[in-house]
Amino acid sequence: MNTTVICGAGIAGVATAHYLKKLGSTDRIVLVDRAQPLSFTTAASGENFRDYWPQRCMQDFISNSLKLIRELDDDYETLFSFKQTGYEFVSQDEDREIFPSDDISNDEGARAIQRILSPCLHATRPYLGDNIKQVTQITQAGSFDVYSLGQYLYSQARAADVEFKQVTVGNIEMSPDGTYALSLHQGNEASILKANTLILAGGPLTPKLAACLGIKLPLLSYLQRKIVLNDPLSIIPRDMPFTIFADPQHLSWTDEEKVAFSEDAELQWLLNEFPIGLHIKPESDSQIKLGWAYNRKSEQTEFTAYDDESFPDVVMRGASRFIPGLAQYIENMPTPITQIAGYYTRTAENWPLIGLLQENCYTVSGLSGYGTMAGCAAGELCAQTILDEQLPWYARNFDPSRYQDATIMAEIAAISSDGQL
Repeated sequence: MNTTVICGAGIAGVATAHYLKKLGSTDRIVLVDRAQPLSFTTAASGENFRDYWPQRCMQDFISNSLKLIRELDDDYETLFSFKQTGYEFVSQDEDREIFPSDDISNDEGARAIQRILSPCLHATRPYLGDNIKQVTQITQAGSFDVYSLGQYLYSQARAADVEFKQVTVGNIEMSPDGTYALSLHQGNEASILKANTLILAGGPLTPKLAACLGIKLPLLSYLQRKIVLNDPLSIIPRDMPFTIFADPQHLSWTDEEKVAFSEDAELQWLLNEFPIGLHIKPESDSQIKLGWAYNRKSEQTEFTAYDDESFPDVVMRGASRFIPGLAQYIENMPTPITQIAGYYTRTAENWPLIGLLQENCYTVSGLSGYGTMAGCAAGELCAQTILDEQLPWYARNFDPSRYQDATIMAEIAAISSDGQL
């Protein structure tokens, strides 16, 4: 019996194992990960989904993934806490086209977007500041429990005889016959696992795995953060949808603070313009979750991410720009604060890498910030590729060989928005 080894037991690796078995693979399939399944990048997921993307390939890819989630079980809404509550993008400029018409990939995408202008918007959204002049809704969006989804896929895979080994991959070598030998470590014990087919699905650790084979992937990792904290003043309504600030901004500082920051090289970044995408939503009965992917410095992946003491203050100041009631928390931050850090591992264009790297070696990687919603379609596409099934049209856009395709490179060059939040 041939053996397929999947390096990485996050949502991408687990989904790939599930769909390999679902589509008829007769191989022995082994998931390997240094941690328990779904406990690294997947555990830091924002657990949100949106059936909208600026490019048609991503739009159809995500739409298919959400369709696959719905097909997993008739009771998917209960099993995965699947809720379609919408996203709302807010802006201080009523004339701004938050989603340029050129970026709307099809009629369905256009119908999923609704625009509301001031003064109508404040009657039903009193928490928004008077400076907010428009709300653009994505109606086909919401949230679900990624851990429940991942556990479902994992249990299905295990029931189909997929194995799991909690080990560290020390090295990977390719043999002349096109098979692979993985050096595994568990405590003081070492072993070799042979693979006829190898799949690299290690999230932010995937570039290190590929480097063992002399493969340099076009991936960079950016550590991004979210916080969860109490909302004792009930500033955020429990039924507020996932809300995103669609404008860049400079944080509000006193003149004295501006001078102090300008004279300190380590703090000058606080005076920079911050990007769009700060988002907030209610969490549980009395908490709120805020995130802002403003880090633009890539870094080497560490298995344990450090806390950033400045992040809660920065994100609260930014959020108070469009929900002014939150300014009350800037100098009196509710505690405890739970900080969630995870890597956005992405290509420059923010499309995933799914396909063949070299003989009998594949990857499912680069699912930066959208692995939750894309996991099922990513796993299915990898399985279809390995098993020589008919591929969806967008497969060519995500194949690692796309950088040698002039037509696809022209599409990438024309991207005006990469869809990252």
